[in-house]
Amino acid sequence: MKPRLPSGEEIAASAVRARQREREENARREAAKGRLRAALLLVAAVAVVALLADVRHLARHFERPSGRPAAIPGDAADVVAGLNGPRYVDPSGRFSFVPPRHWVRVAKPPNEFYDVVFQGPYDMDMCVQVIETNGPTFDGLIESLRRVERNLSADTHMDFTYVGPYRAVKRSVQLFRNRVLLLDFLTGDLAHHVQFSAPPDLYDQYEPIFLRLMQTYEPGQIMAAPGASDKPAPAP
Repeated sequence: MKPRLPSGEEIAASAVRARQREREENARREAAKGRLRAALLLVAAVAVVALLADVRHLARHFERPSGRPAAIPGDAADVVAGLNGPRYVDPSGRFSFVPPRHWVRVAKPPNEFYDVVFQGPYDMDMCVQVIETNGPTFDGLIESLRRVERNLSADTHMDFTYVGPYRAVKRSVQLFRNRVLLLDFLTGDLAHHVQFSAPPDLYDQYEPIFLRLMQTYEPGQIMAAPGASDKPAPAP
């Protein structure tokens, strides 16, 4: 007896079932791949979150404001704490003030423009110059400063403040790497010029501290030259 050959309809139906099984197998494989990708993405997300947490922790551990140490001698807090400290007195008696604590007084070189210079951290400094005048007015001082600025093509922001009871011209200007606070005022026949310089990123923090320190400033008076009182009085 000869074996029965499948009909064309049976062959077609078998092919359809084979394709169906293939599609189902492909679907199972794609589902498995999807679950694997989802798991890998979850693991990666957890790793990223953990890494960011570590970075933030390290940043909090190592960071310092403006990249500078938290506290060093002569910084803002130290200057404020030392406002009642010992005074510097000009050898000629023309002025005295409490210098910034732990700032170093620089030995005066020959032909130095300033009477005294103190240097602090972060390349900051304080300079004082006092000269004898012929008694100019405050308006005359303002005009003189403006004339100097015009001659130098300088553009400073001119404002006003007080050093004790004395009205002062307050200016600020960028000079080389630092920003400089300039104070000018008159007491009798003496003209006082004081300047503070600080890095630009610290200037706004230190300016009000410098202005507080200037409230310790006390002007003196012009003293007679040594030996002047020993001169004989003119004959009547």
